[in-house]
Amino acid sequence: MGKFDLAEKYYRRLLSELPSNYPSFSRLYHNLGMVADDKGDYDTSLEWYQKSLEILVRTRPSDHVGIGITHNSIGIVHGNKGDRSRALESYNRAVSLFKQAHDDNHPDMAMFYNNIGIIYQEEKKYLEALDFYEKSLAIKKKHLPAQHPDLGTSYNNIGIVHDCLGHYDLALEHYNRSLEIKVKSLPAQHPMIATTYKNIGFVYEDKDELKQALTLVQKLSV
Repeated sequence: MGKFDLAEKYYRRLLSELPSNYPSFSRLYHNLGMVADDKGDYDTSLEWYQKSLEILVRTRPSDHVGIGITHNSIGIVHGNKGDRSRALESYNRAVSLFKQAHDDNHPDMAMFYNNIGIIYQEEKKYLEALDFYEKSLAIKKKHLPAQHPDLGTSYNNIGIVHDCLGHYDLALEHYNRSLEIKVKSLPAQHPMIATTYKNIGFVYEDKDELKQALTLVQKLSV
C-alpha cells in the first residue's frame, strides 16, 4: 500500500470514529482532498475540498484564513485538470478573501500570486505572469531568509518568463540567482538544481551560444 493510500485510510478512519460535532472536520476533509489530488483523482479531490469549504463558510467568518487556503487548493486541482479559467477564479477568490483581513504582504499571498502567475504563463500571457511572479517574490523576500529555496523557485519562474519573452540576458540573470540560492540551500544532487542548469542551457541555445550550452550539459552529466 502506497503512502497516499495509507494517508487516505488513516483520514477515513478518523472520519468514522470522531463525533459528528468534531471541530476539525473541515481539516480532515481538506487533507483527504490533498491526498486525492496527489493520487491524480481530481474530481474526488474537489468533492473533499468542497466539503471542507462548506464547513468553513458555515462556521467561520468570511475572512477566515482557512477559507482562502481552501479556495487556493481548489484552484490547484482545477489547474491540474487543465481548467485554467476555474483555477484563476479560485485563486482570485483566495486573494480577495485574504485582502479583507490581511495586508498585501501576508506570506500566503505569495503562494496565491505565484499560482496566478503559473496560469498566466501556461496561457502565454507572459507580461501578466511576470507581474504576479514579481509580486510573489517581493512578499517572499520580506518573510524568508535570503538563501531560502522558495526564493530560488521564484527567480527560476521569472527567468522562464523572460526567456519566453526573448529577454535572454534577464533570463540568465534570474536563473543564475536561482542557481546560487539552490546550490547553497539544497543537496548537491537535488533535481531543482539540475532543472535550473537545464534552463540556463536552453537560454544559451536560444542565443546560439552553443559552447556555453555544451558546458552546462557536461556539468549535468558528471
